[in-house]
Amino acid sequence: MNDLSKKIKQLREEKGVSTEELAEEIGFAKSTVWAYESGKKQVSVSHLARLADYFEVSIDNLLNREERTINLDLQNPKNATDYNLLLDDKPLNRDEIAEAASYIKVKRRMGNFGMATS
Repeated sequence: MNDLSKKIKQLREEKGVSTEELAEEIGFAKSTVWAYESGKKQVSVSHLARLADYFEVSIDNLLNREERTINLDLQNPKNATDYNLLLDDKPLNRDEIAEAASYIKVKRRMGNFGMATS
């Protein structure tokens, strides 16, 4: 059994659903779920996306891939142009990026000071 097969079965069991329930909830045939979990059938791209959505995980998580980390120095104007950063589907300009980075740094330095408590 390959890693993806094991991961699908693990996530299904953690969610506490049977193969029949999983199949019904995401619109697969029960035999398809069984074939995926047993490694008898390769998962299609569209089914991979539906499984990830159902289990509320990323496709990288399903495939046991490590998440990629990008360490950006957003206060350096040169770095700000290396990426197309969006907020609400609108590009951020250099000033907005620098302002956001400054805000985050100050907030981190302050720690819990100024945060509302319950």
